[in-house]
Amino acid sequence: MGALLLTFVTAITAGFLVYQFMFSLTERMKTTFPTQPLQLESIHINNTCITVNIRSSASVNVQITEAYVNGKACSLTETIVISPSSVGIISLYGTYVNGETYTVKITPSLGSPMVFNIKYD
Repeated sequence: MGALLLTFVTAITAGFLVYQFMFSLTERMKTTFPTQPLQLESIHINNTCITVNIRSSASVNVQITEAYVNGKACSLTETIVISPSSVGIISLYGTYVNGETYTVKITPSLGSPMVFNIKYD
């Protein structure tokens, strides 16, 4: 009976230690791999191009995998990889009309997509 009680107490104690370790590991992963690794710096638009400047807050390189304007895929003319704490430039070519509002969605290789609206004035 004593051995069974000792096994039970050991299992409960180990459970608390494993829980604390996993919780701290999860918190460190959130810092290393944030859910939104990109921050919008600036946007410029003209008749043929939307230029988006994005800063990376991740601790690893982030690649831009897809870009959409009003739900239509834009082809990225080059591979865009943004280094930690640096700014990347994304050029989305198309035909843009003065007075219209466009919804832009940028999908990175890490984290959730960034969605924002821009009005062409």
